Amino acid sequence: MTRKMKKQSKRNIEQINIYRAIKSSFLLSLCVPIIMLIYGIIAWDNDLLKIIFMFGLLIFEIIQVTYCVVLYIQVKNNEFESYFVLYMSYYTITIIMLMLASGFDMKAFNSEIIYMAACAYFVFVPVILERERLIMVTIISVIMISMVVIFKMNVRTVVDVCVIQIGTVFLSRYQHNVSFTKERMSSTLKKKTDVSEHDPLTGLYNRRALEQKASAIWPYCERNKVSVGILAIDIDFFKKYNDAFGHPKGDECLKMVAEVLKNSAQRKTDIVTRTGGEEFIIFVQNTDEQNIVQLALKIRRNLEAKAIPHAYKLVSNNVTISIGAATFVPGYGKSFEKLYEEADKALYAAKNNGRNCIVYNGNLYGRIKNGIAQVITM
Repeated sequence: MTRKMKKQSKRNIEQINIYRAIKSSFLLSLCVPIIMLIYGIIAWDNDLLKIIFMFGLLIFEIIQVTYCVVLYIQVKNNEFESYFVLYMSYYTITIIMLMLASGFDMKAFNSEIIYMAACAYFVFVPVILERERLIMVTIISVIMISMVVIFKMNVRTVVDVCVIQIGTVFLSRYQHNVSFTKERMSSTLKKKTDVSEHDPLTGLYNRRALEQKASAIWPYCERNKVSVGILAIDIDFFKKYNDAFGHPKGDECLKMVAEVLKNSAQRKTDIVTRTGGEEFIIFVQNTDEQNIVQLALKIRRNLEAKAIPHAYKLVSNNVTISIGAATFVPGYGKSFEKLYEEADKALYAAKNNGRNCIVYNGNLYGRIKNGIAQVITM
């Protein structure tokens, strides 16, 4: 596995860990009051150890609720850099608190339920590296040995603790290895899929990915009468750009145009594609004439703001694009290929009418007069 893939795998595991931390903190914050209620009913005799145990559970509840809120805020704000520190501190504190609670539980109520739950939590919830796992195993072992000595637990309890602890050590190693292997295989498969579906220069989807995604989406749109649309986009006089500046600069230009397209079409359902050379396709859903023309004009404005110099100044001093747009509701005789064909015809019309413009349904958009886009019926 390459260093880049290992880094991505580690990042994926960090995201898995923080989501598991949120879920587990939420569930524990719900479970702790129930445990407090049950044990509170049992502990009516005001035994000091039981009171300390109940007070500890209350502190544990406060910690869980606090972490739940902080973890949720971090995910919402996409604060990736502090993921590791936060979820590791959460898991460490939670496991320590669970182990302390299990020691009091065994002494005060002669029960091993919390201890087994704590070990199960450690085995199945966090997915951590071997070094961190060994540190946690050491912490757990030290706490339980201390509890055995301090509370002078009976032989049966000591034997149970040893058996469960040994099982936890081996099972945690097996479970964590399985989790890492699964995640690495998933990352490798995703990497291979990304390579086959993405254009290596711009990172956009390629034609193969476009056709696959369209074929998957089309039946849903046809069944639910959801309108679809295509923007067929071509960089004006790109061959002359390459002739003037060279192919390396041409590649940089393609990347910048691709970035503009990706940043302009930001809905989750928008599929931005490089179909070859200087040609791009944007496939959109749930759109109409006004929305698709507005998107095309937005792309055109954003590219103008980029101000990429062009040596061929017949159309503009900077790089421009021509756009052909088409929309319809899928149905009989209205296939993806038909939609693509209509958008391509509109693109051809845009090129024949001076370029640096948009054509939709026989209308030409984008001629600027006094700062206002003009509509010309063709």
